Amino acid sequence: MTDTNLIQLERSAQHLTRRFKRLEDLMDEAWLEHELIRGDLRNMFTAYYCWLGKEGIEHERH
Repeated sequence: MTDTNLIQLERSAQHLTRRFKRLEDLMDEAWLEHELIRGDLRNMFTAYYCWLGKEGIEHERH
């Protein structure tokens, strides 16, 4: 009975280790996507403010 419990504990621990690694990978991927989105938004606002300036439209930049 003890051997069965130890095997079950070991399997559960391995499963948790894999799941935490997967979670870490997903968090890294989400962080990368977040940074890429921030860059895209910066580029979009830069182009937008440039366009407003060329059109002679007054704007307040934050």
